[in-house]
Amino acid sequence: MAMLVNLRNLLEHEIEDLYSAEEQIIEALPKMAEAATDRELKRTLKEHLRITKEQKKRLDQIKKMFKKETVSEENSSGGFLERMFGEGGTKCKGTEGLIQEGEKIMAEEMEPAVKDAAIIASCQKIEHYEISGYGTARAYAKELGLREVERLLATTLKEEYTADKLLNVLALNKVNLKAETSGGTKASPSTAARARGTASKSAAPKTASKKAAGKRSR
Repeated sequence: MAMLVNLRNLLEHEIEDLYSAEEQIIEALPKMAEAATDRELKRTLKEHLRITKEQKKRLDQIKKMFKKETVSEENSSGGFLERMFGEGGTKCKGTEGLIQEGEKIMAEEMEPAVKDAAIIASCQKIEHYEISGYGTARAYAKELGLREVERLLATTLKEEYTADKLLNVLALNKVNLKAETSGGTKASPSTAARARGTASKSAAPKTASKKAAGKRSR
């Protein structure tokens, strides 16, 4: 790999790392969706696959911008960007390791509900890695005054936060509870209390609105 001599080079390297990560995730997500048994989880993973393909396209845009803006620099420096973004680029080892870890846990014998919980955990580890990567790349782009690059990265970063939040809600409100009670195990008192609390909170606004309506009618 070419020597990184400034922040611009470091940003280009980060983009290459993210691009490799998205390629690997696009390959891994269909397997995770197929292994999932919860319908909502399946839908969430399939939707994120669609979004991930769009995220990869944004990185393609950024790579093209870098190449276009630095053609003369590339020619004079012996093809830095060609080495950076050309075929045979660096593979994101972080994402590779997280995916391998997820595949390993999914290969274990477990109840379907437990496997769903494990899939969410694996996905969220990858999401957190991406959030870190996109957040760093966005900060570099902002420092360098690359507004369009920053905008594209910010769009993807927002999507990664949203995906992580959706998975978190799905885990806490449904999947983890199913995993806890899987195999005939009774839910713990604390879990039951949390479930009742959630139900009470969701019902509260309706009760309040009825009381308000009653006051208005009088």
